[in-house]
Amino acid sequence: MLSAFKVMIDTPPPREVLDRLLPLARQFRLTAYDAAYLELAIREGLELATLDDALRRAALLAGVAWFDVPGD
Repeated sequence: MLSAFKVMIDTPPPREVLDRLLPLARQFRLTAYDAAYLELAIREGLELATLDDALRRAALLAGVAWFDVPGD
């Protein structure tokens, strides 16, 4: 299933991303790890694929759609 996805390496300026992570983590009470996924989805206009309830709530509040995960 994963082989059907186009995989790309994200290489934004690190400082710009880091400046957005902490506010997202604080606003939505996420770990830095989850905030990084949310930041990428916001910046690139992507859907999130997650089973994590907190990240799903944050995505909904941030206007980010999520990819339907099979079995969900």
